[in-house]
This record gives sequence, C-alpha cells and structure tokens, in this order.
Amino acid sequence: MKNFIDRLPLDIVLQIIPYTYNLQDKNLLNDIVNYKETRSLLLELYYKYWIIDIQTENEQDKYWLINDIIGYANNDNATMYGYVDKFYNIFKRNIYLQTNESIDKYINILEKKNVKTRINIFLALLTSNERNDLVNAFYSKLN
Repeated sequence: MKNFIDRLPLDIVLQIIPYTYNLQDKNLLNDIVNYKETRSLLLELYYKYWIIDIQTENEQDKYWLINDIIGYANNDNATMYGYVDKFYNIFKRNIYLQTNESIDKYINILEKKNVKTRINIFLALLTSNERNDLVNAFYSKLN
C-alpha cells in the first residue's frame, strides 16, 4: 500500500490525508467487519458442503449460496412468483433504488453479473443480524 501511495501525485495525497484523521462511525465499522467475516464464513461453509462433502461441480457452492441469499431475502418464496416486500425493502437500502420498478431493472442487470459479484452485493445490502440469520439458517438445514 505504501508503494502505491508513494506513486500518487502529491496534490492527490494532500487531498486524501485529511480523511485519514476523521473518526468513522462505530456502527459502520462493525458492519464492515461483520460483512467480511460473514462472507468468508459463508463461502467456506458452502464450499465445504457443496464441493467437498456433496462433490458437485466447481462453482456450484457459490450458486447455492446466492440462491439461499435470494431465498432468504424473498421470505423463502420462489422468485418466479415475484418478489415480496422484504426483498424490495432490502434493495431500497441502496439510495439509488427507491422504487420497485428500479429494483426490478437492477435485478435484471445483476443477474448477468458473475456469481461472486451478486453474492457481494446481496450481502452488502443485508444488516449484520440478517447476515447472521443466513449463517444460522445454513446450520439449521444441516441438522
């Protein structure tokens, strides 16, 4: 990182430095940590279950994970019947997506992205408690 910063022009560095002194919201920092830890845990759990234990094809673990995340967001209703209010409310956390129509358009675009990108976006929109619910739901399915 230091090498990268050393290559930046001085005027850019002088613009960035003041932001390093600002205190960040504790809730935001906790959410970032929870996102990172939960994402890693879910990827590990799904890999272990779908690739190692069940021995499915490569990447199937990620497709099952995104399927379960979408299912959770849609109250375990099949998306072919449409999305429920909970699903739309999760996406409305993105300030650029405030109508159901804009969310539907965004979902159509999102479906064309690779599976890792979709996982990252969905997990980022969830709260810490919702991410923890996903982990607990995975463990519940195993039992």
